[in-house]
Amino acid sequence: MGNIWSLDLEIELYKWSSAEYPQEFAVIYTCVNDKSKFSIFRLSVRPEKVLLRLADCLCDDHPIRVHMEVIAERDNNYGYFNYRLVRVVEAGTIYSPSSTYVDKVSFGTIFCQKRGSTYSVTPPGVNKVTWKVEHSCSQGFITEVSFHVNIECHKVNGLWVKFRGPFKFKAPRIITESLLERSTPQIQRQVNGEPPKYMNAFVESAFTGNEYILFQAEGRGNSGGTEASVQGTRVTVNNTAAQFNGNGNGSRYENCHVVMNYKAPKGTN
Repeated sequence: MGNIWSLDLEIELYKWSSAEYPQEFAVIYTCVNDKSKFSIFRLSVRPEKVLLRLADCLCDDHPIRVHMEVIAERDNNYGYFNYRLVRVVEAGTIYSPSSTYVDKVSFGTIFCQKRGSTYSVTPPGVNKVTWKVEHSCSQGFITEVSFHVNIECHKVNGLWVKFRGPFKFKAPRIITESLLERSTPQIQRQVNGEPPKYMNAFVESAFTGNEYILFQAEGRGNSGGTEASVQGTRVTVNNTAAQFNGNGNGSRYENCHVVMNYKAPKGTN
């Protein structure tokens, strides 16, 4: 029970392709001494949508779920892709909005008052091109394990991603593009194929959380956008179909099956 961060973690990277998403990635952290404790991050990519899902049961007392969608669509004039919607649904984290001094949105969690985990999203700057996602967690008092996803929208080819990591850094640290490019990923095992079925079932299971709209285009086919004025609406997520249930932030979601309190089994693939 409780905090396991003093124990070693096995880090695995999976890559495959599915009928719905030509590019699929999964990063899995597994406790070496207790295989039932793990964290799985799944990244699914196609030109119209990037789906990022995190399910973490490394700590019995502080489970974490994050579901993020980046959606693009073609405009009505030239058929060019533009960002349409960026939203996050979280459960088990603490939401910290961007401010004048901090340009990223963070979803943080404290594990047993000793260790921490952060899922952060940095919106594009003046160029309005790249969304940056970082997940970091502590391993010991001064070491952090993190991976990084850059998401861009190409006007002809649609959405694409650049995935880097996981890396181990000494804390505190300032992450720069130069540091990421010259760092070596800490992966014990890389697999060309899907993760174990019970881990996929965990990250695909439904949950109830708080929805945050980070970007929403002003109108269909319009590249301009705005942040929603209402944040933290309670919704349910059916991850398998990537749908929501409720009336959150001006959007309506239907036909969702709700599954609560999922607990991953200890079984194997």
